[in-house]
Amino acid sequence: MAEDRVYGVRLFVPGTAATTAQWQGSLARAGLTLDGRVLTADSLGFDALVEWVENDGSFGQAFGYGTMSPAEQHAVAGAGSALVLDLPVYLGAAAADVATLIAALGDAGALGVRLEQSKLGWPVEEWIRALQGDDPRMLYRCAVVVLQDRDGLRSCGMHAFGLPDAQVEASPLEANRLLGSLNVYQLAEDPVLVSGDSFTPDRETPRRRLERWPDDGYPSDSVCHNPFGVWRLGAEGGAADSRGDLRPVFVPALVAVLAAAEEKAGRALRRDEVERLTGEGSCMMMTHADAKSLERGRGYADLEPELAWAQWQVVRASRD
Repeated sequence: MAEDRVYGVRLFVPGTAATTAQWQGSLARAGLTLDGRVLTADSLGFDALVEWVENDGSFGQAFGYGTMSPAEQHAVAGAGSALVLDLPVYLGAAAADVATLIAALGDAGALGVRLEQSKLGWPVEEWIRALQGDDPRMLYRCAVVVLQDRDGLRSCGMHAFGLPDAQVEASPLEANRLLGSLNVYQLAEDPVLVSGDSFTPDRETPRRRLERWPDDGYPSDSVCHNPFGVWRLGAEGGAADSRGDLRPVFVPALVAVLAAAEEKAGRALRRDEVERLTGEGSCMMMTHADAKSLERGRGYADLEPELAWAQWQVVRASRD
């Protein structure tokens, strides 16, 4: 069932077609079938959900971050309409299929493609080069943005790959280097990282301890909210914790247990209640790799048991 799928990528696609019927015709000529709200193609490994959007005069501004030439942005501003596509995949694993889809959309009159998770929009050809190339740095540049917030710099957009974002307190130059190195490493190697590990981009840079927290940068209903959380890079010189081969994984997820308990109580849970539910939760022992696969298939990260109370407050705040 479509409602059981995790839709990891959302694309905003302005084009020359002004109506749904015109989109259907141009898509059909490009080998795609738009039937109601579903887009299909024999060349793809997935079906996409589609919503038609009228041009309200804001399309040009949506691509106004220096990623398009003035002429390209002007064409987008004058688009007939747009499609919003939800894809039941992540960019890393399905890069080839997403490139095929974007190429077909270009043939159907698409004037650009914006990844809604990060709000970065590029010409069709730029996306195809990034998705078909072997350079994770290029893909990172296309898909992920780095923003200033109250706690330093943080990335936004890694959830399109089924991965956490990252944040660090450092000078802008150093923060960009650290975040870029960590995130490109995640894209290139898909490593199994856990809270308590440490990271450095090179031998000369002091290591920093990693700790994963829920995303507090965006409300949970925002497409920019990362359900896989954010790596917080600690201070310079942080030492890694030792870790065993297995980790306890809550089944059902602890965050779901706490949400259900709070809904039933009709009020915010007290600290002792959160700690009791954490201590009484049912767990399975899994390898770190299997736990990561489960999380990615589920579509969100769980709380860290040792930080359950503090992290639950972050989750609650993101839902308010």
